[in-house]
Amino acid sequence: MREPNFSKFMNARIIDGHLHFEDISLIRQTSGFFRTLNIEKLGIVSYARLKEVNSNPQAICFKAMYPRDTYIMGGLDYTDIDKYSKQEIEKALAEQVLTMTKIGFDGIKLLETKPSVARDMPFSIDDPVYNSFFALLEERQLPIFWHVADPEEFWNEQMIPPDAKTMGWSYSDGTYPSKEKLYERVERVLSRFPNLKVVFAHFYFLSANLKRASAIMDTYSNVNFDITPGSEMYYNFSREPEETRRFFINYQDRIVFGDDTAIRKREDIPKERTITKIFVMRNFLETDERFDKSFSIIQRKAEIQGIKLPVSVLNKIYQDNYLRIVGEDPCPLNITLAGKYCHRVGQILRIKFGFPNEMNFGYEAEDFLSSIKGRPK
Repeated sequence: MREPNFSKFMNARIIDGHLHFEDISLIRQTSGFFRTLNIEKLGIVSYARLKEVNSNPQAICFKAMYPRDTYIMGGLDYTDIDKYSKQEIEKALAEQVLTMTKIGFDGIKLLETKPSVARDMPFSIDDPVYNSFFALLEERQLPIFWHVADPEEFWNEQMIPPDAKTMGWSYSDGTYPSKEKLYERVERVLSRFPNLKVVFAHFYFLSANLKRASAIMDTYSNVNFDITPGSEMYYNFSREPEETRRFFINYQDRIVFGDDTAIRKREDIPKERTITKIFVMRNFLETDERFDKSFSIIQRKAEIQGIKLPVSVLNKIYQDNYLRIVGEDPCPLNITLAGKYCHRVGQILRIKFGFPNEMNFGYEAEDFLSSIKGRPK
């Protein structure tokens, strides 16, 4: 493929609803970089970690710097969860939602049903310990950006791409929940809380089964999919491009754009990879070209067939659907509460995990928020 040529695309206003961000020092550079790609607003997602703390503080700082252009989805904190009863944990998880909403989070991120995480969780996502958590999210109509399962070949030792194996995403040894088991758990939650507002990341990993994807959409009216590239997604879409195009048009109000760029601690922005990825996504959505380009973490030797959607559909995918699901404007940030929250994270990182000050992003975030408190937005 030649050098990406973005000038051929429509002049769209785009929200990238799926960005991982963990380096406070790169806030300005990240915002500026995405604006060069015609992306006006960002949705930062922070997921739970069992052996560390989520990146909520970094997301808070990004929003503090760009409050009108940044949405943040917070991850849960499972620190010392093994010390409490299930009743206490259920209450604490719901209280975390309340805390995050008071701070100014726009929704919740769940990675608890990715196989490598689900295997190590002390309880599954359909356990009653989550009942108050989901009930509160349903009541308040807070959006959940939810990663469930992974590409189907990750459970097959003969089919898994080598890079996926290197990342630790090989699930064929029998210790991980199956893809179907994860779907059963999640859909049990949806049956209990049918009005949850959900965006399933990576098309719910159903790009190879559009019939089942349609059934999910038809059964749960508040379910949406994002088209953040998994390793398999756009190649699966390209096997039956006409059927794919019909799906996108039929469910045009429920598809969200995102690219899954990950800006890790003490690393630089992966600019080349992100540019290529977004170009390929837009080329798929806006043209009927057939092109060969590996663009995800796990490379494949296959062609991608564009589906050339109408402009009205593209506008919904690029921006309108996200605004409808999450809100026309980001929730206002309470800097004082955010600072206290980040200080607590700093204490956890220092006391429980032994983070030195120069690596303690909780305290770093607290200092950052103090430096901009009262600054005109």
